[in-house]
Amino acid sequence: MIELQHALPEPTELRAYRGRHPGGPWETATFDAVRPMLRRQLNLEQQGLCVYCESRLEEEDGHIEHIKSRGQHPQLTFAYANLAHSCSQPDHCGHQKQDQVLPVEPRPGCNRYFALSALDGRLAPALRLTEAEAQQADDTVCILGLNVPALAWQRKGYAVTIRALADPADVTAFMAIIPFRWSLRGLMND
Repeated sequence: MIELQHALPEPTELRAYRGRHPGGPWETATFDAVRPMLRRQLNLEQQGLCVYCESRLEEEDGHIEHIKSRGQHPQLTFAYANLAHSCSQPDHCGHQKQDQVLPVEPRPGCNRYFALSALDGRLAPALRLTEAEAQQADDTVCILGLNVPALAWQRKGYAVTIRALADPADVTAFMAIIPFRWSLRGLMND
């Protein structure tokens, strides 16, 4: 999961829209003019990766995701800190999550909750978590569908490649350009 920190300032178009339509609906023709620019900036901040599964994501693909759902937190509908770019796969990520609450959100430090198995590419609760934290990690993986076979298989492939690289400089260079880099970072310490 990306440890999302919005480094770029909130887009002026989003701020202006929110000012003109406080509490306004998300699905409007007026907001449709803002959406592509917002999705492009979120994609740039996330280095072209889905906020949840870390798959490659083109800026025109996917959707703008509300980390805290609009249904449960309508006051955060247009809050930039609550927005991310997510893939639109039906069996994982934002569409799988729907209105559920994420126990572990894509924020700084979130990956301390997860460990990646190099054997099968699956995410599991990290060692040394409390029982409650391990349950939060497990629930987050389930809510987001992060262990669907296609994702696990891809992560396993990258893990095998990382393990095969002998030169640490090669590993660092490889990690800088691949998807799943947040999830795979733990393998560098093994």
